[in-house]
Amino acid sequence: MRLEQCEAAIKVKKNEMINLGMTKGLQNEETIHCSQELDKLLNDYNRLLLDDKYSKPLNNDIDFFFIFKKQVHKILSIPFRYFFI
Repeated sequence: MRLEQCEAAIKVKKNEMINLGMTKGLQNEETIHCSQELDKLLNDYNRLLLDDKYSKPLNNDIDFFFIFKKQVHKILSIPFRYFFI
């Protein structure tokens, strides 16, 4: 799976999990299963980022922290409106 495909799959799965959680609850088996699938996609995405084909060599710890922070925010950010429905 390519990086762009993985990002798209994560976005779709995240939206699916949010919808399931809001309609069926966070403890529902479908929501939990969807969460586990999202975890697998996120792990695949992180493996792709670490692969030399998809990432440049890091020069120092500051570059690593910046890239890590940016990617975590990008993947895990949930729109603010979902908290107050």
